[in-house]
Amino acid sequence: MTGSAIAVIGAGMIGAAHAFGYRVNIDRLSDRLPGLRLKTICDANGELAAEMATSWGFETIASDWKDALADPEIGIVSICLPNFLHAEVTLAALAAGKHVICEKPLALDAETAARIYEASKTTSTVSATVFNYRRIPAIAAIRQLIQNGEIGEPVNALVQYESEYAADTQLPHSWRYERDRAGPGALLDIGTHAVDIARFLCGEVEEIAGAIATISIKQRFLPAGASIGHNHVALSTESRPVDNDDVMSALLRFENGCQGTFLASRVAVGMGNSLTVAITGTKGTVRYSSRTPAHYEIARFDGSGQSPFTIVANHPALPFAALLPVPHDGVAIGYAEVFGFMIHEFLDAIARGGPMTNGSILDGLRASEILDAIQQSADTNRPVKVRHAAA
Repeated sequence: MTGSAIAVIGAGMIGAAHAFGYRVNIDRLSDRLPGLRLKTICDANGELAAEMATSWGFETIASDWKDALADPEIGIVSICLPNFLHAEVTLAALAAGKHVICEKPLALDAETAARIYEASKTTSTVSATVFNYRRIPAIAAIRQLIQNGEIGEPVNALVQYESEYAADTQLPHSWRYERDRAGPGALLDIGTHAVDIARFLCGEVEEIAGAIATISIKQRFLPAGASIGHNHVALSTESRPVDNDDVMSALLRFENGCQGTFLASRVAVGMGNSLTVAITGTKGTVRYSSRTPAHYEIARFDGSGQSPFTIVANHPALPFAALLPVPHDGVAIGYAEVFGFMIHEFLDAIARGGPMTNGSILDGLRASEILDAIQQSADTNRPVKVRHAAA
């Protein structure tokens, strides 16, 4: 029986999001998970770990993730490390008998993700992939609408994830810009979210009809010191090439006949950090943008010549809204709150004996399979069938 103490491995910006998610849920679930508490924040950068411990109330600091996994009191682990470390630490956490939730992408490629999935099937612990955007109440409501046939059969899906952080040429070179450590660039770093939402709303993807990759900023200066996330730091005079994509677009063919347009960009000036979704069906269209998080829109065909869109504001009956401190109509949903919804699901699965099906390790594998196919299509300039490993 594993303990209920929590370790967050990685003290960067996403580690803080996980710490927030746990902090707002500990009291809600402590009666079902005795001993639930933030015990260890782990990072090779001791200063970062100390700041995180002070900010969020961790009891101890560790510099080596292996020490955190060896602690018998720690039974719950969040993996918030750079992409190239996800697989190694997740496999180790599963082998150590921990409940584990791993940041996206689950791995740098589908073959490695399949190894993690196979390992997860041999344990009795709860395991999950971070797909926090599924918990945006409007996104979850759109899924229900589609499943209930409100817009008819899906015909076309537009899913875009656009960020601006890498448009700045003065942002330092880091692991994010190296294909051997980050994998594909915008495709894997933020496109993973778009791919998962496409699956979440429209089902499995069977083929990538075509894809195009672009590297728009081909060199970046190395940092003169330690750098965190997307922060500016002093730069050295030495530069290195960027060898993964800044922009990736693709055409998707879903198993149900729906076609999709996918875009991931980390150099989208003016877009900040935006997820945009529009699903058109035979009877209507639903759309959502994270830039207007207080509502989604739906148009139902009415024969008038141009069917009008209706705004559906956030309201207490939407999925996950009951967990909000202010669940009233029209209240916007914040990024950190969605992490809280996800961590609540994770802890609830642990309390009831699992599994966590909404953002599972299998979901992480399926996203990896689509991402591999997009990259292969871009590399070969040819259509690529998505290869699905047996579940």
